[in-house]
Amino acid sequence: MKLSHLRDVVAVAEAGSLRGASRRLGITQPTITRSIRDTENELGVSLFTRHANGVSPTPLGKLFVRRALAIQSELRRAHEELEQAKGNFVGEVSVALSSASGLALMPSILGAFRASYPRALLKLTESLFQPVEHGILTGEIDFYVGPLDEHLPTATLLVEKIFDNKRMVVARKGHPLAGATRLAELRDAQWVRPSFSTQYGEVEFETMFENAGLTEPEVVVHCQSALMTLLAVAHSDLLTVLPVQWLDFAPSREGLQTIDLADSLYAAPICIVRRADVPLTPLAERLCDLTRKAGHNYHRRNLGIK
Repeated sequence: MKLSHLRDVVAVAEAGSLRGASRRLGITQPTITRSIRDTENELGVSLFTRHANGVSPTPLGKLFVRRALAIQSELRRAHEELEQAKGNFVGEVSVALSSASGLALMPSILGAFRASYPRALLKLTESLFQPVEHGILTGEIDFYVGPLDEHLPTATLLVEKIFDNKRMVVARKGHPLAGATRLAELRDAQWVRPSFSTQYGEVEFETMFENAGLTEPEVVVHCQSALMTLLAVAHSDLLTVLPVQWLDFAPSREGLQTIDLADSLYAAPICIVRRADVPLTPLAERLCDLTRKAGHNYHRRNLGIK
């Protein structure tokens, strides 16, 4: 099997059709068709199901595409690592960040990285961990920065805590419940349920109320976007819970305020997550170092340490 076979299978899976893959790769459709057929014959399985609108991977095809992507990523890394080892810092680094970690760290990371490596391509994805876990394992994403249980039991990932985090109850400015000091005083409010990650120890939104001995809150809006959550709260009497970093963001401060409660609101620590079995390229390692330093500095600032 040739590397071109892997390339063609991935292209067809991503394009959803032989024609789309041929356009993307700049080769003829018969060539793509022959490549897929040869690969299927060698493997002894069907990789794609043909239908009226194109093709889609079979269950076995999905397994093969996942491995093909990992192989392509490692080949790219190998080439870039050799170039970077020679002092030629080109190539790409792909990082996924939660909105909270992006707000806390990106302003100090981006300028330093661009100043040192102006020819590098930096790919940024805003996400919680679960949607990008597969991309980390296949090598499409170099590392993740965001909330996660630092004691995540896995042999495939390295999890490094860079700072503890906090959540806060958020309301529009002038909200009638702005003076509340206990979660119990908010039991009759209506809420926007934010998009917390619930795997690996993240506490569910409703659990905050259970821990305080309260009944489940009345949730009237579900949001999968931090921006939509902010807009919903800023233009209504709805409340929500967000990481503290959102009130460091100037547009948030203009229309929102925190409700300062004595109750402790759990938040998973901000961690760096990367593969355990494959080293980062020198360029990705340097970005990881910048991220680690920015996280430690952020934590020290919040503690008032100079």
